[in-house]
Amino acid sequence: MKIREYVNNDFEVVLSILKKSFPEVLNEINEALVDSNSLDLDRDRYVQLVYVLDDVVVGYLIASRSFDPIIKKNNYWIDYVCVDEEYRGRGIARELLKKIEDIASLDNAMFLQLTSSRFRTSARKLYLDLGYQIRESDIFRKVL
Repeated sequence: MKIREYVNNDFEVVLSILKKSFPEVLNEINEALVDSNSLDLDRDRYVQLVYVLDDVVVGYLIASRSFDPIIKKNNYWIDYVCVDEEYRGRGIARELLKKIEDIASLDNAMFLQLTSSRFRTSARKLYLDLGYQIRESDIFRKVL
């Protein structure tokens, strides 16, 4: 087992894991990523981690780092955390989430946050087990 930073050679397997894990955003993933053939993003703004087991990438996490100009601290938004379906139930997502927590703590970040659909019961249980709290707020979105 090894958690390391994403490299562009991981693209195809990470894309496959994303597509299987988030079929509801499949069209957006296809349009945004396939054309670019890359997830090589600004490392100052994004943290990308992969979980490698027996030399195979089986998990992926991407978090956006944002700076709060008033409090003058970073915050992290976990955009995606996913594990290949064949490897679920082995604690891989838990390890990826612990790793991003370590990274955010070293960065003196104020908080980590994420969203999770209500039907993702296993994921939601994991987040609660790791100390994430469900907030009483609504997310507003305007589709452009």
